[in-house]
Amino acid sequence: MKVKSRWLLASDLHFKLHDLDRVARTADWIASIPHQYNVSRAIICGDLFTTRTSQPTNVLAACYRFLDKLGSAVPHMDIILGNHDLAYRRDYTTSALEALAIARLAPFVTLHTEIGFHKWDGRDVLVMPFREDQGEIIKHIRDLDPNIAEKTVGFAHLAINRAITQKHIINPETGMAGLPNRYPGLTSAGEFAPLARTFTGHFHSHQTIFQATNQNGQDPRGSITYIGAPLQLTWADLFDTRKGAILLDPETLDVEFLDNPHAVGYTCVEAQEVLAGRIDIDQIRDKHVMVTGKLSMYKYISARDRLVKLGARSVRDWKHVVSGFSQSGLGKTMLPADIQNRRNREEEVSEAVGNTLPNLTSPLTAASSELATGKVELKPIDLTGLIEEYVSSLDLESTLDDRRDILSLVGKRLFNLRNSSSDKVDYDVKYKDMLDPSPQSALFIPANDALQTSKAETIFVADPVSIEITNFLGVQGTLSLDFKQHFQPGINLIVGHNGAGKSTIIEAIVWCQFGQCIRGGLGVNDVVNDVAKKNCNVRLTFANGYTISRFRKHAEFRNGVIVEKDGVIQSQFEGPDAKSTQASIDSLLGVDFDTFIRIVLLGNESAPSFLNSNPLQKRQLIELVLGLEVLDGCAETCNSMLNQVEEELGGMQSQLGGVTHKAELLTSRVGQINQTLKLLQQEVASLAKEMEGKKLKHEAIMNQKELVGKKLRESLEAEKLLPDLKPKLLSLRSDISSAQNEVDRLDVLARLAQARSFIDRERVIIEQEVITTNTQLHHHQDDLQRLIEENSVLDIPSSSIDEHKDIKRDGNSGAQGFILNVTLAFRKFWTSILNIVSPRAREIALRAMEARRRWDEHTKAVITLTNRITHMQDRIASMMDNIASLPSNVASQTGINEGDVHLALRKLTAQEALKVPRQLTLAIDELRTLSNRHTQLQLEHETREKKRLRKQRDVEEHEKQTESIRKSWTESFNKYHLSLARKEQEITTHKELLESEVESLAKYSHQIVDLRKEVASIDSNREIFAFWQSALTRRQVSASRHTFRRHVIGRHLGELNKLLGQILMVMYQDAHYARHMTSGALKTLFEDDGETPSPPPSNNEEEGSTSVLEPSLSMASTLGYSKKSGGERKRVDLALFFALFVMSEARSAHRARYMLVDEAFDGLDAAGQAAVLKLCHWMTGRLAYVFVITHSRSFITLAEDEGGAEGEVGASVVMAKAGEKGTEFVVNGVCVSSAAGERED
Repeated sequence: MKVKSRWLLASDLHFKLHDLDRVARTADWIASIPHQYNVSRAIICGDLFTTRTSQPTNVLAACYRFLDKLGSAVPHMDIILGNHDLAYRRDYTTSALEALAIARLAPFVTLHTEIGFHKWDGRDVLVMPFREDQGEIIKHIRDLDPNIAEKTVGFAHLAINRAITQKHIINPETGMAGLPNRYPGLTSAGEFAPLARTFTGHFHSHQTIFQATNQNGQDPRGSITYIGAPLQLTWADLFDTRKGAILLDPETLDVEFLDNPHAVGYTCVEAQEVLAGRIDIDQIRDKHVMVTGKLSMYKYISARDRLVKLGARSVRDWKHVVSGFSQSGLGKTMLPADIQNRRNREEEVSEAVGNTLPNLTSPLTAASSELATGKVELKPIDLTGLIEEYVSSLDLESTLDDRRDILSLVGKRLFNLRNSSSDKVDYDVKYKDMLDPSPQSALFIPANDALQTSKAETIFVADPVSIEITNFLGVQGTLSLDFKQHFQPGINLIVGHNGAGKSTIIEAIVWCQFGQCIRGGLGVNDVVNDVAKKNCNVRLTFANGYTISRFRKHAEFRNGVIVEKDGVIQSQFEGPDAKSTQASIDSLLGVDFDTFIRIVLLGNESAPSFLNSNPLQKRQLIELVLGLEVLDGCAETCNSMLNQVEEELGGMQSQLGGVTHKAELLTSRVGQINQTLKLLQQEVASLAKEMEGKKLKHEAIMNQKELVGKKLRESLEAEKLLPDLKPKLLSLRSDISSAQNEVDRLDVLARLAQARSFIDRERVIIEQEVITTNTQLHHHQDDLQRLIEENSVLDIPSSSIDEHKDIKRDGNSGAQGFILNVTLAFRKFWTSILNIVSPRAREIALRAMEARRRWDEHTKAVITLTNRITHMQDRIASMMDNIASLPSNVASQTGINEGDVHLALRKLTAQEALKVPRQLTLAIDELRTLSNRHTQLQLEHETREKKRLRKQRDVEEHEKQTESIRKSWTESFNKYHLSLARKEQEITTHKELLESEVESLAKYSHQIVDLRKEVASIDSNREIFAFWQSALTRRQVSASRHTFRRHVIGRHLGELNKLLGQILMVMYQDAHYARHMTSGALKTLFEDDGETPSPPPSNNEEEGSTSVLEPSLSMASTLGYSKKSGGERKRVDLALFFALFVMSEARSAHRARYMLVDEAFDGLDAAGQAAVLKLCHWMTGRLAYVFVITHSRSFITLAEDEGGAEGEVGASVVMAKAGEKGTEFVVNGVCVSSAAGERED
């Protein structure tokens, strides 16, 4: 049974540098699926990458390896373009995937960038790559024939309304999963109902959205299935563990979801479980971990360190997970149309429900009045008029001169954005909205809607309630001060000896808020009490519910700082480091340390620091006290808009460069194609000419060949007409055969005759030799007989008896036996005789020896003759045998059959044998004669045959050559025709390509023109924002350059000068000699009749021409400040401080309900101190507390006397002294110390 092939669906792999190993592991798992299932096609529904701006090499390599593995495992692979795959917004032809050269892998791998209809494996398919305007996709679906649409499967990258973007919203304290988050879009699932099914990427949660008519979810027709990311990629995927890929049956559209075993990469654990060591290591190893539960910074850090040691991949920062849909969290996920739709719906809901959040800002009262009545009125800053006035006053370049209205509009909208509510932050605003003058614009400002900066967006009212000081500077232990209980509303004089700790309260207030001390030269750990050496802490509580606690070398909180609101820790102010934490606190307070010590704290060095600052620092402080912090926000917004413009301009220029580059390439290609066409046409003409020439040459050759062939055939026919010699040859061969047979017969007969003759000769020779041998034998027998006879008369020696026995053994037959017997008898006889006569010694012995010698000689002669006789007898017998074996020997020597030899002996006579050689010679001569005649005739026949065959071969060879030439010409002719056809086809192809390239070139040329217009338009828009960036810059610029900051400060510097003039009047009004001591600009303040100076000008009066500060923020040259005495300069410095304080209190984001004065005017004379005291009393009408540290006994007496004499509250005196446990304070006779709390002093 054949297994059905299926399609493999995946999406949103998001190859990225972060967690690249996890993504690569999942990619390998996806590439292994085709090896387990019968997969005929792989479809990736977008977002192979995460960022479209740049791709690291290892990320590109990992993605390419995945595509290579998957492409090798499946026959076809289709990639749908996703939003993260784009190189530029709305440019769907330029993709980040181009770096992988996917186009070269076609047709096996296809990247789909255009909406189109296809047929894959017999199934109709609609490909829908990402589009910001999804209306294009809907239009294609509506244009489909309904009958075709219901059989069509869609593959896309879509953002569908109500689709789940985050399956679980996490509770940061419990770590429990909550309800899902859904996408608020304009495109509904009903738009895709005509299709059979739709499979899409984009959102990472696997889900199927059924049509509204199919609520039970049983029928998948018309449904939209989000394939989902194959692994957890971000914290938004926490608890969403169903991650993987889909197998789709293209025939039945049934799906099977394959779970990725490597999907989970994010988890959460309870802090208490981690700290108690009850955590499962496998749960967190190699994963990103979020710590949940009620946390403190200490608990979080401890849990984080332990998790890292246990093998966690990372631990999430300690911050809450924001629930609800967050467009900024999705980045490019949310479509522009859906963003605008969401903003409109939120505005409608806001208007219907109203703003239920408490307003933390309180209305500012009139912040200026005449000092005589304790009221100072400051007019609001009308930014509308200032913006229009500033733009109108400039001499602009021609490109901006005719766009002053747009410049003014953009300037107003920049300030409007900074003053608007939080739902109109600049991150939601596009620069084009800033330039849209139509009433339909979301940023439309009515003509009569003035922009004012009379108040800050959020005011922190710093009204201190209590302060708790522990082991800080001179305080040993804990010193608790309640402001209402221990201090009097109004002026509080803190007095005491040097080193008693008078400045402790002021230092504690400043250090608690900003982490820095007023006095210079202190290290970060020098604030810790020298005796305690640890657990330093200052806790400052305000009436608005905020409490700031700062620690140094603390056992539990180390060097941290904690911000509380109504007793609840506000963890959002705790940053990863001290600098970021302090920045958050500065933002909460609305002031930083450098500004605070200039406008709230009056010390020995703080007031002159303004005059000694550089122009940039002066301007920043003036902007702050004028409430112009909005200028920095406007500058940031402008920079953001400019970045948008430059980003779009860069993208457009890049796109223009890309299109221009393509156009240049096309132009080059068109030129190359034209050149190629000319070359091809020349080659065609050359081939045709060459073919015609070779055709004529071939015809000439064939004619020549035909003539030669005709001659060869005629010669061959003439050769065939000669008489045939074969009958004669056959007759001669028969005669030769008969002669040969006769020769063979005679040859056999001759060999038999030769054998007969040989046998006869050999027999005669052997018979003659037998006769000779017999004669010799008879002679030897006679000799032997004679010797035997002689032996009978010889003496036989005794020693011969034994020899007799030996001879006897050899046999007694024949003459030899007889002789031996005789010899033995003779020897026996002589032995017995010698034994008898032995007494005769010598004579007998001699005779015996002689007898012995003679006997031996005779015996030897007998034996020799006997041997000769025996040899001759054997020879005769051998000769007789040779005679008998002559026929067989001759047969073996001649090779004739032995029977033939015997037959020849019997039937062939000697005379007949002699005639045979002659007969054989005659037969041979006859045979030789016949053979010679045959040879001559055969030679003649062969010569004729060779000649005929040669001519036949010549004819055949000629015909072959002719045929070969004809065939070669045919092949050559066909090749020429084929080459011409190919060249013609190439010419046609190049012409079609040329037409296509020219059409594309025209298209790109139009695009270049349009893009250049867009670039020019965007560049002109960039000039608008660059203008405001320059106008709002904080950097020091040349004096000739008129920025908007200078313009605003110049227009409102009069307020500060007016306040300075009023305060200086108070500073000098009690000086009887003031008229004589003042000169220049100050003298104009006292040019009235009478002894007392004239009252300050009323609010309705215009500012006079006298200015203490010039536009450069330096003292007016007419004031003669540098020539004044120290006391007079001190009065001016103090006046400037009070003026800055009043300005900041009216417009700054930080509204301090207290003032800190540290020995600032002890050096003034009595009149100056009285004037300062009057100003302090005036400030108590605006502030809760004025803390004055002083050594001047005259000032203390003056304060006490003034309170009793004029019926005013006067001043409360707080005594600081050094106690056993550090600094102690005596308030109204009650001692407040860290040792025993409060006691009577």
